[in-house]
Amino acid sequence: MKIFLSWSGSLSHEVAKSLDGWLPQVINALEPWLSSKSIDKGARWFEEIGENLSSTDFGIICLTQSNISAPWVLFEAGALSKSLGQARVCPRVISRWLKMLHR
Repeated sequence: MKIFLSWSGSLSHEVAKSLDGWLPQVINALEPWLSSKSIDKGARWFEEIGENLSSTDFGIICLTQSNISAPWVLFEAGALSKSLGQARVCPRVISRWLKMLHR
């Protein structure tokens, strides 16, 4: 099962990278899709992201206080929830204490 990992900013990117490595260890059938890792250098990134958003029914959105209203996060959340009957979107809220550890 493919899982789209949405992020915006350095802190949420670090959490998304952690999820990318951890999720397949917990459930072998999971295939995380992380744009910073999954898009080849020189590829048309917008098309790659759009294609993966349209073919994925499950996503985890890594949210921080600074990106909660970022246009790109809102776009990806909307695209993930495209089919209300099948799609699942799980927010992963990154709290202040984790931000302090990140420093």
